[in-house]
Formats: sequence, C-alpha cells, structure tokens
Amino acid sequence: MALPTLLLTRPSESAEAFAATLDPAARAAVHILIAPLMDIAGTGVAVALEAGEGAIFTSANGVRFAPDGGGRRAFCVGSQTTTRAEARGWQAVQAGDTAEQLVKTLRAQPPGLPLWHLGGEHTIGDIAEKLSADGIPTYHLTLYHQRLLSLPSAALLALGAPCILPVFSQRTAQSLVEQAGNQLSHANVIALSESVAVPFDGKTTAKCLILPAPQAIYMRKAVENLCLTLSLP
Repeated sequence: MALPTLLLTRPSESAEAFAATLDPAARAAVHILIAPLMDIAGTGVAVALEAGEGAIFTSANGVRFAPDGGGRRAFCVGSQTTTRAEARGWQAVQAGDTAEQLVKTLRAQPPGLPLWHLGGEHTIGDIAEKLSADGIPTYHLTLYHQRLLSLPSAALLALGAPCILPVFSQRTAQSLVEQAGNQLSHANVIALSESVAVPFDGKTTAKCLILPAPQAIYMRKAVENLCLTLSLP
C-alpha cells in the first residue's frame, strides 16, 4: 500500500525544521513532500531602536530579520518566537499565543514604553493600531515580504490520494484552497486556529481538525497521530 503524503506548504526552512521535530516512527509512516506556498524575503529596512523602546514579535521571521536585542524588552506571540528572541539578546516575554491575546495582555499591563511591531508585510490583528488607540504608542515596521507561490504539480498530484495537510496561516490556507479547487477530498487538514480554518468552510475534505490552541506542540502531536493512523492497513 502506498504511503500517505505529509504535504508541508510552509517556507522551505520552516517546513524542514517542522519535519525534523516529528517522531521517527511518524516520519517513516508517510511520504514527506515540501511544497512551499510562500517565500520569505527581507526588505533590507534598517532598524534602529532607541534604548527606551521595545519590540513586538509575532513570528520567528520577525526575530530573524530584526537586529540583536541588546537587552531591550520584547513582547512575543508563541513560545518559539519568544525563545528565538531571547537567543538574539532580547529581554523577551511571551504575551500570548495569538495577536489578539498579545493585545489583551499589553492593554492589561501597559509596558510604559513605545513599541515597534517588527514583522512582515502582511500581518493580522491590527496590533499597532489597537495599542496606539489605547495610549500605548506602537508602530509597525515591515522587515520582510511574504510572496505567495504556485502549488507545484507534485503537490496537486499528492492531493489526489490520502494526505495530511498542516496549515499555519490563513493567507496560505486561502491560497491553497484557491489553487487546489475541488481536489481536497482526500486531504486531512490540520488548522492552527479557527481563523486558519475559515478558507476550508464549505469545502469537501477528508477531515478538518482545529487545534485547541495555536501552539507548535499541538500541531506536532496532531500530525504525528495522523501519520500513524492513516498508514494503518
């Protein structure tokens, strides 16, 4: 029996890193196909924060293209982003698992300093606008572009048979649905959050799971479970 496909549509580096975290038994139970639907490229914008300013990071890519923290404060979404910010010299704290939670945290405990949301061209949550409206001066600085890519023919072929499809962003999900058309009936979709799952509403899929919280450990466990169960005879 042919192995089901684990179709990873994140940028190549992120997809490879995610695949490496999976249990070896889960990896052996599937054919892994990396087919990025997004390319990440830095804008080259210079960042020069003052000593009395802090940062907001909503993704690891924001940390990647930002300068070293030099002990400045940073408020982050997710544990992985927080860990990467700490490694780059930021005094980083996890302020939530989503942009909405981060805004709620900072509203409840204002940091008392201007903030720069160092992120991508496309963001969610209107963080800078919401916090600024609440008296917390916050500015968005675009450090990278997120260019959508075409779904390769190998990925379209994989969608014609049982496959596992973890999806991490609503923009990627929307692009995937538009390109795949009606070829999702064999796809076991695992959406990072309810908002990520929205583009699949009304679409025929083999399964559409929504994680209990948008955390990497839940995604990893869900993918591992499906890898092992779908490969059973």
